[in-house]
Amino acid sequence: MAEMKEGNWCHVEIPASDPKRAQRFYGEVFGWKFTEMPQMNYTLYETPEGGISGGIWNPEPGMPRQMLNYILVNEIEPVVERITRNGGKQIKEKTEVPGAGWFSLVADPDGNVLGLWKSNPQAKK
Repeated sequence: MAEMKEGNWCHVEIPASDPKRAQRFYGEVFGWKFTEMPQMNYTLYETPEGGISGGIWNPEPGMPRQMLNYILVNEIEPVVERITRNGGKQIKEKTEVPGAGWFSLVADPDGNVLGLWKSNPQAKK
């Protein structure tokens, strides 16, 4: 896969009321591979070579149940600043995913929610 650069889509989260059922579905239909992250109640999925991977999770009550796409950024803060300056807004502050990186949730001027992801350069790949 080509090197990921700022502005590339990099991760897609899929909400699932039954994550195990979702794993069976996506595994059987598309051949995806899965890695459980029980400490986070989260499952990483890997798509075939060259595809964008992501995660499956069961959002807490009150959280939107929608697919969430993440865009790779070099630094979160300046991108959030540009988003707000251009009519968008930050929904969730920068949050660390221990050992992996940081994310923030933002919305564009039409209210479309997307994630920003900054990888930890010391994270194991």
